[in-house]
Amino acid sequence: MTRTKLKEAALRLFGEKGYDGTALSEIAKEVGVKTPAIYAFFSSKEDLFMAVFEESMSSYNGVIQALTDSSEGMSTENKLHALLLRQYDFHRNKQELAVFTFRYLVFPPDFLLDRMQEAFERSDLLLGGIVRGIMLEGLERGELAEVPVETLVDAYLALMDGLGIQYYYYKSPELFERKQQHAFDMFWRAVKA
Repeated sequence: MTRTKLKEAALRLFGEKGYDGTALSEIAKEVGVKTPAIYAFFSSKEDLFMAVFEESMSSYNGVIQALTDSSEGMSTENKLHALLLRQYDFHRNKQELAVFTFRYLVFPPDFLLDRMQEAFERSDLLLGGIVRGIMLEGLERGELAEVPVETLVDAYLALMDGLGIQYYYYKSPELFERKQQHAFDMFWRAVKA
């Protein structure tokens, strides 16, 4: 229970104030424990931060992975669109996790860069594998243009990344949703058979 509360407080504070701007004493105070109590669960501030970062990546992966369980029988177009909508749901419904993840993927603390890159690569491998599976199925069905699967995967992941960043630019959900739909429509028009 305390371990979970420490991670929840760390997620919020690291997301709001940054790694350097967050003291372990602030995290402890928010949870109602003394700072040394943190060391019963985490060996260091770095260890706590990485636990939160890896969980945030895992949560995102879980949201994305759930699509593979529910998309049987869908067209390639619908699967790819559903994947973008799942990403949007993650940003809307798990805001603290999404802000934390976005912040540290773009601006990681230098001394944690290697560890964070490893965690990101594991996540990217999973996401890339899901998208690759969708693209291979689409090629097999004749729903996609005959281009190398890596080209399709890379273009789609760039679309996801771009929309993930744009989500934070626009305060109007309607405006973002319009941009997301237009971006997907243009992508689909370019890759469909």
